[in-house]
Amino acid sequence: MNVKRLDGRLLNFWVAKSAGLHLSVQDADPTKGHDPDSGFWHPHTYNPANDWSHAGPIVSVEWFAIEDMLVEWFGPHWSHIPVITDNPLKWFMRAYVGTQFGDEVEEVTAAASLHFAADDCATALAPSIRQVRPQSLVRSLLNQFSW
Repeated sequence: MNVKRLDGRLLNFWVAKSAGLHLSVQDADPTKGHDPDSGFWHPHTYNPANDWSHAGPIVSVEWFAIEDMLVEWFGPHWSHIPVITDNPLKWFMRAYVGTQFGDEVEEVTAAASLHFAADDCATALAPSIRQVRPQSLVRSLLNQFSW
């Protein structure tokens, strides 16, 4: 899939993977939000494609690489292109993924529909890959990728 077309949960998935975050299968508390120092992400609380508090630390550290990618994609006047100026955060996150994986990433259909419920998730697990019951979408996702 072309990185410039990533959006929504799929973009969030690839940003998390680019940042080296591990998928958390614990039931997320949306009122607590995402903890940037945890090393984990959850589809219900991690939204760098639309939330500057999640994407800001990435942009501040990776700005030069992100800008280089935008220049490669759109030329030196990228900052005047309406599609980018209308929603810069999404384009910054797409460019960040591009710096980590190139212009193409593999198709991941399960990531776009990640949904967790308490009975699908294992309780507290080690910081490595967490165990999930076989019927969970997370297991099929983790089997497709080596984190």
